[in-house]
Amino acid sequence: MRMHDMDVTLERPTETGAQVTICLLDGTEVPVRLRLLSYDGCEFESARSFAEGERISIRLYRMGSIRARITSQQTKIVEAEFLNDCPV
Repeated sequence: MRMHDMDVTLERPTETGAQVTICLLDGTEVPVRLRLLSYDGCEFESARSFAEGERISIRLYRMGSIRARITSQQTKIVEAEFLNDCPV
């Protein structure tokens, strides 16, 4: 069997774990739709408003969480940069 013939689909998450969530400092969890994930930050869609500079934790299904800071928001599109002092 050649590599491109293999079924490489990932296991589907359960419905409750399917979304990326943002965890606020007070423990509130906000479901979001991840649009872009890069080495330095991410972009997500949310109905909630975030303040520039607000610190959050981005929880990715089966991958853990990343601490970040909101850099901007335009309508429902939010940009965040990952914190460099985030321990592994």
